[in-house]
Amino acid sequence: MRKRFDLHKNFILKNEILKNTLLIILLLSVFSCNGSITGQENTAEQMPLYHTWNSLNEMEYLQRSFRFRENVNPLFQDNPADEFFPWAGIVSHHILAHDYIDAWFSCLSLMRNVKRFFIISPDHYGTAHRVFSLTGGSWDSGFGFVESDRKKVMEMAESLDTELDPNVFISEHGISALMPYIKKYFPQAEVAAIVVSAESGVNTRTAGRLADLLENEFDEEKKKENFLIISSDFSHKRGIEETALNDYQSMLYLENTDSAFRNLVICDNRSGIYILDRLGKNNIKSFILYHTNSWEISNNGMDDITSYFFVLFSDRSE
Repeated sequence: MRKRFDLHKNFILKNEILKNTLLIILLLSVFSCNGSITGQENTAEQMPLYHTWNSLNEMEYLQRSFRFRENVNPLFQDNPADEFFPWAGIVSHHILAHDYIDAWFSCLSLMRNVKRFFIISPDHYGTAHRVFSLTGGSWDSGFGFVESDRKKVMEMAESLDTELDPNVFISEHGISALMPYIKKYFPQAEVAAIVVSAESGVNTRTAGRLADLLENEFDEEKKKENFLIISSDFSHKRGIEETALNDYQSMLYLENTDSAFRNLVICDNRSGIYILDRLGKNNIKSFILYHTNSWEISNNGMDDITSYFFVLFSDRSE
């Protein structure tokens, strides 16, 4: 009888130890998880850190002067902000176009300061589990860290009824490619990075939800501190003549910003173009700083050309 009692007691003891061990493992997994981040108590240390081409030394950041001023002289007459105050723009995410990306950011920095960049990128690799992917992470730009505006990101995630999806941003060059330029020309700026699924198409219903949300960030006053970046390249994988035809279609909208031409744009971020158009409310004017393509830059790939537009947008003067 005594032996049976001891066996029963040992069985209970072992179960208690097992339960306590499982509880400890569960608690550790909860506090160490860096996957989907939804709680308001996440600290900066828990947020992911992303690398960029510059932090990985994938290409030397050339400190050379790119001759762009002759193309944009009309914007630099005395005080250009009186005539043209950009609050949105389109810029490439192909490092092949590095000189043009650098010049675009340089031009923007001469025209205004930016407290917060909202960046919309397509999901190039189909890794997103949701329509909208956001992160509270930081990017090592090679010049220092670019931080997310984590409070703003959490507010946006709640409004869009989505969770943070940080893994999408590990390989998404539509976001990471731009961070060295942001840090170089706007060292104090924070970002709210948004990856939208459906690279080539646009679902106006879902994209409209993001446009509705961003309207609050781009009213007359907030345009003075916020800037919207549409991270996009244009015609892909075409020869010279077809690339020219595709770019002509895109230019019909980019030059006129008339919503009637919006669906003619051929690019890899049509959701971003739709959101830009919605925020512009038929009252934006554009300035195309550059229009080029991979063939003109590299003299390689005549039958596999990607084209680029570098554009700034402001409100029309009354």
